[in-house]
Amino acid sequence: MTKLSWVVLKSFIGPFILNFTVWMILLDMQSLWLYIDDLMGKGLEWTVIMELMFYFSANWVPMALPLSILLASIMTLGRLGENNELVAMKAAGMSLFKIMKPLALLMILVAVGAFYFTNNLWPRANFKLRVLITDIQNTKAGIIFKDGIFYDDIEGYNIRVGSKSEDGGTLYDILIYDYTGLKANPGNAKDPRDLKRVISAKSGTILQNKKQNILELNLQTGFIFQEMSKNEIKNSKMPYSRYYFDHASLTIQLESFDFERSDEDQYEKEEYLMTLKQINQKLDSTDLNLQIKQKTWFDFYKNSFNVTRGKGDTNLIALGDIPPSFGYYDYLSDGDKKLNLGDAIDKLESKKQNTDKFIQIKRIMDEYKLNLIVKRHEKFTLSYAVIMLFFLGASLGAVIKKGGFGVPVLIAVGLFLVYFLLTRGGQEMATAGTLSPFLGMWLSAIILTPITLWIFFKANKDSKIFDFDFYTKLFKRKK
Repeated sequence: MTKLSWVVLKSFIGPFILNFTVWMILLDMQSLWLYIDDLMGKGLEWTVIMELMFYFSANWVPMALPLSILLASIMTLGRLGENNELVAMKAAGMSLFKIMKPLALLMILVAVGAFYFTNNLWPRANFKLRVLITDIQNTKAGIIFKDGIFYDDIEGYNIRVGSKSEDGGTLYDILIYDYTGLKANPGNAKDPRDLKRVISAKSGTILQNKKQNILELNLQTGFIFQEMSKNEIKNSKMPYSRYYFDHASLTIQLESFDFERSDEDQYEKEEYLMTLKQINQKLDSTDLNLQIKQKTWFDFYKNSFNVTRGKGDTNLIALGDIPPSFGYYDYLSDGDKKLNLGDAIDKLESKKQNTDKFIQIKRIMDEYKLNLIVKRHEKFTLSYAVIMLFFLGASLGAVIKKGGFGVPVLIAVGLFLVYFLLTRGGQEMATAGTLSPFLGMWLSAIILTPITLWIFFKANKDSKIFDFDFYTKLFKRKK
């Protein structure tokens, strides 16, 4: 590789790494804010948080990678044009394609890596992300009492704390609603407010035994207001009782309070979590299963009627072989006619229900097959987008001749929005069946590829069509 090629590569790699890092951080922060409520108060270790962020990062690569390549290519060629290095290279007899050749070879390697990532790493990362988020969401929130707010994340209890000490170890003005009596005697309560126990205390401390999953409240100076069930108040004139105490202890059993890992084998892999090989295998099995169901349905209806039921195993009865029997119904009594009509209606209704059920099953299987085909095309779209957006950005950079984060950022973001809207819109229409899977998944490529080739051709020929200085001078001259 020549020294010039190394210079071009170095000019590209720096902005690419910088842009990719910045976009990944921004997108990861967006994901973190989406799940901030599920993470707060869980007592998660920092390793779990870092693992979650790592899986989030893998999930955002299909968006950050094309945008970073587009922006870096505009900045690289724009900087070369701004410093007149591009003019010097062309004056030495080098075409734009030859200047871009080392970057194009690098993009081919990136496209191969993008396919491997989309096919192998991205499904695995999304699968682990879904399992990890489910485990975190199933973990009950930690004991974080806020002043004046009822805390109801402990099943059967609703706890309010008026204030806390600075270290959080002592609680003041405690009010506890205990609904465990309602859970133990559901048939004795007329509404959820019955069979509750109200505990009020001036102060208290918390002791938590994580090994035994028990929370113990040591309360001082208060009372317990206890409502009684119907059986308890038969021989009493008072429907409730009140106890005053100087010291009391309340033990609460915490179920599934700590974060625990679940077994990944219990999760079913959906179509977006499969590799290309698994998708092809699933498509084959789906087609085979659909053919079996269609044959079963056909045989069921064929054997339901005398006209189509076969003599023996294979031969069918032709309509002409059946003797006339129209007079059979006329000789029946009114009661037998009614029974025969009722039986015929029941059989037809049964056949209709079976037909509707089969149509519904076929529709579900067709939708599942459509999603599999969409995901199969999706394995290749990222790799192609890497190459297409690189040529688009490099061609525009050679024309604009502006480096840095000013104009290139605005142009790159605008072009990426067009690419993203076309890609997402095509995917949604392909999934909904409005467009074919091929046309929907390759919609952005079909629209942007001719534009990219045209811009590259004009940039390679040094056309004035994208030279903004040319239009400025022309406008001043006309004016």
